[in-house]
Amino acid sequence: MKPIRANFYIKTRHILAFSVAITLLAGCSDSDNLSHLREFVANGPKTNHHITPLPKTPAYQPTAYNNPANHDPFTSFSEMLLRKEAASEDTGPRPASHGPVQPLEKYALSSLSVSGIMRTANGQLWAVIAAPDSKVYRATLGSYIGTHDGRITGIDDRMGKQSVTVEQYLPNAFGGYKKQQTVLHMQGGN
Repeated sequence: MKPIRANFYIKTRHILAFSVAITLLAGCSDSDNLSHLREFVANGPKTNHHITPLPKTPAYQPTAYNNPANHDPFTSFSEMLLRKEAASEDTGPRPASHGPVQPLEKYALSSLSVSGIMRTANGQLWAVIAAPDSKVYRATLGSYIGTHDGRITGIDDRMGKQSVTVEQYLPNAFGGYKKQQTVLHMQGGN
């Protein structure tokens, strides 16, 4: 078995050497291209006199930037509006600290609903408010409600218009606050 394997390797090596020799000879036989290269180098490059020259560049004339609106040209109008809003919000309202968190302040205003409105014997109005924890709480004018320092500023007990008005402080993107009124209407409208 060894002599057969050795003969195979010898034949393979001869075939490989023969292939390399043919490839090298084929590359050298292209003397026609080599003669063209030698002729080009000896004569130098040919220039084409029909090429038109480049036009002359006009001299730079600086121009002053006219800014009648007095705004930065690299700032978008939407960003300018946001900056203007931020500047006005710096002097805006701030929620006052009022002590411990009341039960209705644990829930977002959107998750609360008015279940009823009662008037006491002395004329004071109370709102009955249902919370997501399936409990019902009562609140009156000045009670804190919602997660954004909301406070009840109005209770309407007129038939068909029963509602609770809440004023809350919504934060803006610049660290300030904006006062917003939200009206919670009684469920069912009665």
